[in-house]
Amino acid sequence: MPVISIFEHSLKLELAISELEQHQIPQEKILAASINKNGLEKKYLDPYNADGLNLFLISCIGMILMLIGTIYGFVLYLGPVLWGLIGLIAGSLIGLIIDYTVKKARNKKTIKKHIMDVIIIVNCEDDKVEMVEEILNRHHTLGTVRI
Repeated sequence: MPVISIFEHSLKLELAISELEQHQIPQEKILAASINKNGLEKKYLDPYNADGLNLFLISCIGMILMLIGTIYGFVLYLGPVLWGLIGLIAGSLIGLIIDYTVKKARNKKTIKKHIMDVIIIVNCEDDKVEMVEEILNRHHTLGTVRI
């Protein structure tokens, strides 16, 4: 039964292959092939991406400036409600700008143009499938499927 797994090209991949060989899976039953893919820059407003907006930071800064606007609104001309709303909008914009600049600076350092992944196909007997999946998961695979 074939077990297919995807790894990033790293030392963990080599450790997984050597551990599979130590558990009596011959080298002829293990196929490793690399996939080259182009690194694309992530979109900033992608809701399905973990690197999207940091709403916690934006809401905290907005809340703090709203509180300050409400407190000082008692002595200012327009009143506490309007100054609270002005503080909320200004804080949200400041939080958005801070979040955008921090993520932009971090992405410049971490984006790689050529990211390489490796697919491993292991042909093994039905009784060793659980062991193979456990070994691959222990070495931080990106995904595993059995066919």
